[in-house]
Amino acid sequence: TRRFGYAVGTFASRAAVMSGNAIALAARGVREKALRIAADVLEASPEDLEIDEGLVQVKGVPGTSIPLRTVAVLSNPLRYAFDEAAKQATQFTTHDDSKPPVAAGDEPGLEHRDYYSPLRSTFASGAHAAIVEIDPRTWEIDIVKYAVVHDCGNVVNPMIVEGQVQGGVAQGVGGALYERMVYDQDGQLQNASYMDFLMPYASEVPDIDIDHQTTPSPLNPLGIKGAGEAGVIPGTAAIASAIEDAVGRRITSMPISPTELYDLVRNDSSEMTAAAARRAGTGVMA
Repeated sequence: TRRFGYAVGTFASRAAVMSGNAIALAARGVREKALRIAADVLEASPEDLEIDEGLVQVKGVPGTSIPLRTVAVLSNPLRYAFDEAAKQATQFTTHDDSKPPVAAGDEPGLEHRDYYSPLRSTFASGAHAAIVEIDPRTWEIDIVKYAVVHDCGNVVNPMIVEGQVQGGVAQGVGGALYERMVYDQDGQLQNASYMDFLMPYASEVPDIDIDHQTTPSPLNPLGIKGAGEAGVIPGTAAIASAIEDAVGRRITSMPISPTELYDLVRNDSSEMTAAAARRAGTGVMA
């Protein structure tokens, strides 16, 4: 957004919603312009044309076509014959000589500028579920299963969304069990480097079952919603709920370490009973 003075940033899961819809609107404008120029050459209505594999052609009549690169040359009313495409293009006349080459309100070139200005924000939705096991000897917390059902409207790039959800869950695991800022009595940060700041390894992030529901947003042309917070926001709450279910104690602070969990249960009552050994807990956050 540094290059574009009218933008305000990519925060709040708005990158795809804002830039994606602006790009889509501009691309549709380019397509309409290409069809309009080709229609003059092919003596057809723009509604009867289609773009396929670099050609603008009459629907159902593939032989009646014009290369898209030629259309691009024709879009320049001040064109010169620099190459074969331009030489071919100069054989055509796509406007009335009695009128200006560029119509009022139009722009030369096969390009289009558009802006997307939403009326209101979009919101994704979904649910996370976690199953944890707690070792009654070490109080180590093990996430044995994690599932996500997510709805970000029409998915533009499935691989990117999968990665966002997986990365967000990993960040949620870190916030639930590992990552914390440690200060001394003078307020000086004690773990300001990756040598001291604890984060989960890949081996400590569980396999994640992800499913996508598709409910297109009615608030923008592409029907998309942001997915940036898809994984991270519910993660800590889902894991905390699973721990609560396992030990029967309220979790009010995260991240929680095995030592802190042991102290919480010991101070609240007695230790876990033998019957509760290796108890599993399930947490769901929607």
